Formats: sequence, structure tokens, C-alpha cells
Amino acid sequence: MSGKLAAQIGINLQELSRVTEQLAPLISKGATADLDVIETSAVAAMLHSFYTLIEKILELIARDVDQTIPGAGAWHRDLIEQMMQPTVSRQAVITEDLGAKLKEYLAFRHLFRGASIALMRWNKMQPLADRAGETLQQFEREVTLFLRQTSLS
Repeated sequence: MSGKLAAQIGINLQELSRVTEQLAPLISKGATADLDVIETSAVAAMLHSFYTLIEKILELIARDVDQTIPGAGAWHRDLIEQMMQPTVSRQAVITEDLGAKLKEYLAFRHLFRGASIALMRWNKMQPLADRAGETLQQFEREVTLFLRQTSLS
């Protein structure tokens, strides 16, 4: 693993933290009232960014460490699967538990990219938004552990 990879992951983790922090006030507001269309659109865009940054980190690892990324078709889902599996050169990057959570964000990402933002509904996004902070913490723990174990090899 290159030092450049660790630096790139660090930058993306910082950005992921910023997105999660920016999402927090909307989550708080949504706990007591429905969000309006602008706020709902903001949450949708932030959840999309949240998952996209996670996927970018996983793709960086796949390119640098595995030296391969999944091909066309269901490559987004296949990338998560690839990162859950150990290889001869590395342990699993993420646990199956985290992989299952990420697949929920991926499903939302597909919806976001394929549907009008006006169709987004707070009550449908709220569970993902509510778990974003917890998911980020788990992702940071697992990626940090992977980086430590990989650099010791």
C-alpha cells in the first residue's frame, strides 16, 4: 500500500465527516417535523454524497491494493462484495455487517440518480439519514484498522 493511498483516504474521510456534520441539523429538524421540499432535496443530495465518498474510498483501495475493480453491470454492488472478502494480499476491508449497511445507501444512490429529486420523501430517507453518523463511525473504524494492518504487513 502506498503512502499516497493513505493520504487520499484521509482526505476523503475528512470530507465524509463534513458531509455528515452538515446533515446533522436537518436530521434534528426532521425528528420533530416533516422537512420541506428544499430541505428534503438537501438531505437527498447529502446522502448521495455520503455514499459516493465511501464508494470512492473503497475504489481507491481496490485500485491500489487489489489492482482491480469490478467490471460493468453491477460493479457498485460488486465493489462492496470485493471489499468484504479477504484476498491473498489483504484481509477483508469491511465487515459483512457494514457491507449490508452500505448496500442500503447504494440502493438510495440508484434511486437518487434515477428519479426526480422532487419525488424524494423525508420519511423514506430518514432511516438512512439517522444512521449516517453511526455508519461513518463504523466505516472509519474498519478502514483505519485495515490501513494499520496493511501498513504492518
